[in-house]
Amino acid sequence: MGDGTRSGPFEKQHTDEALVRFIEAEEVVTTREVADRFDYHLQTARRRLNALHDGGVIERKDVGKRFVWWVSER
Repeated sequence: MGDGTRSGPFEKQHTDEALVRFIEAEEVVTTREVADRFDYHLQTARRRLNALHDGGVIERKDVGKRFVWWVSER
């Protein structure tokens, strides 16, 4: 994915654990930061983050026109 192409719905995706490790390391992230780090379309990053949020793994807060995300305290 480092060749400039962006991920699509049929491309191999990173594991949830990889996303969570990135969020933990950064403490708080935006959807755009996740999209850029994992070379995802913004919608793909949003979908992955929402799934982690729905599973209780991460939290989110609406700050204007964007969300910020962080790892839930377990």
